[in-house]
Amino acid sequence: MADIRVITRPAPHASVATLYCFPHAGGAGGEYARWVAHTLGLRLAAIQPPGRAHDLKQQALTSMPELVGEILAQVEFTPPFALFGHSLGALVAFEVARALQPKPLRLFVSSCPAPPQLTKSQSLHLLDDAELHAEIERNWGPLPAATTSDKELLTAALACYRADLQVLETYEYVPGPRLRSPITAIVGDAEPNGEAWTEGWRDQTDGGFASSVRPGGHFHTRQDTEGLVGLLTDTVRSDLIRAVRSEPSGPSRPI
Repeated sequence: MADIRVITRPAPHASVATLYCFPHAGGAGGEYARWVAHTLGLRLAAIQPPGRAHDLKQQALTSMPELVGEILAQVEFTPPFALFGHSLGALVAFEVARALQPKPLRLFVSSCPAPPQLTKSQSLHLLDDAELHAEIERNWGPLPAATTSDKELLTAALACYRADLQVLETYEYVPGPRLRSPITAIVGDAEPNGEAWTEGWRDQTDGGFASSVRPGGHFHTRQDTEGLVGLLTDTVRSDLIRAVRSEPSGPSRPI
């Protein structure tokens, strides 16, 4: 069984809910665990699939059903909670949200087209290492210098990217009931298809929809992190207040 690592960070103050974060292709959970410095009342739990960061020797998962199945089997989602996913992580979070009971307070999807909008024109996971490296940097920017300067580390990183891209490129969206949880779709203001991406998510929920445009490109999550995490925190806290107010009251007590 592939190990799903959950990197948790307690809130600086008493937490009211947990935010489970799903990384982009090739990404690790530690990037989101560092967000804790900007949270107020949220416990952070970063989901890290195998084959990355400290688990490079583990076999990475290569299909969406397998990845989602392992997450559901190994991760305990403690209510109240919300889900955040960036790029590929948004699709993973979406499929996890569809399967989970109870449902999250909200699903945040970042820099990712809605599932019906996905195109299957590329097969990047079939490229050799040199070609894959070039395509990654052409599409999403340069890899860290510490990675590219170490041949062994670069090989491991490319294997992780390859597995994640295979998850993305072989993903088959199966239409089903809309989510009852509200969705917030987030993009960077420099992403060419950002507006179309956010609007596409509106049709995936009956629970309310919101969108937000943040400064930056595909990795807007690394710019104005404090502002982004503030948006997530404020939204979850508002959702929690609404959820508490909508709960049926208990039996009345006799006077």
